[in-house]
Amino acid sequence: MITHLAVLASLACTQPAAHTEHAPNSIFQELIGKGWNLGERRLVLPRPLASDGQTADAERERLAALAGSARAAQELVRDSVTAPFIIKVHDEKIAGATVRIADLWFTVRADLAALDPEKQARAADQKRVEAANMLFETRMLKDDEIKAAAAPTHLEGASLWYAHVHGRLLDRIEVEATNEAVATRSGASIVVASRVADGFQGANATGWKAIDQAGASGPLKPYRGGASYTRISKMASQPGMLLVESHLAFLEPDAWFQAAPILRSKLSIIAQDQIRRLRRELAKSGSRSR
Repeated sequence: MITHLAVLASLACTQPAAHTEHAPNSIFQELIGKGWNLGERRLVLPRPLASDGQTADAERERLAALAGSARAAQELVRDSVTAPFIIKVHDEKIAGATVRIADLWFTVRADLAALDPEKQARAADQKRVEAANMLFETRMLKDDEIKAAAAPTHLEGASLWYAHVHGRLLDRIEVEATNEAVATRSGASIVVASRVADGFQGANATGWKAIDQAGASGPLKPYRGGASYTRISKMASQPGMLLVESHLAFLEPDAWFQAAPILRSKLSIIAQDQIRRLRRELAKSGSRSR
């Protein structure tokens, strides 16, 4: 989700060929390697800005290049609920759909060791999130549902779980998607990667419906969904702070909004709402580093 690739392309040249500390994260390695399968092509997500073991000077240089200046980079790491974030969005067209792609960077004060992605995902079971006239409800899948789809239930060296998400977009579109998520941890970072899972049917099927003026929805239509990863890294230049970077892509069929950038325009609003909520929750939970 980058409007211009020059800065990140130059940064990517300095990255290791592979993030071996997260080798067991098969989804992450696929997304930054051969890419997400869109059918007619594959979309490769950018490699992370951060890497384990980078020096404080290298980190400052990369943040300054990302933010546009050293001063802007300092604002990015400010310990505040309202500290800025960076989001870059761009689109790619494929047959019958637009791929909306977004890259997001922000910082939080937190103790990496206190963060448990799978536990936090399971805590979201049956909960709803609303922002920018959109609603999302998440339901964690149980073992019998996973086995019925012949999906793997264990991944060596990683945490693995499945969640079904129901979304209502601007009172015009309903989306159903079952996602597979994998999380891995090193001494300096956590990576959580997800994509729409294959093989789930019935109440766990992935698809979309149009909502008519009376509020009724039609039959479920096929949908390839989206893919994403988030890396949470200890900062060498700012002890106690974590750099969070997310890279995501999702398909928006032309039938939704006739390719108009309506959803794209909501991404920054949603990001701001969720980042500030996360910072407040960390402050209340005691997960902040000292």
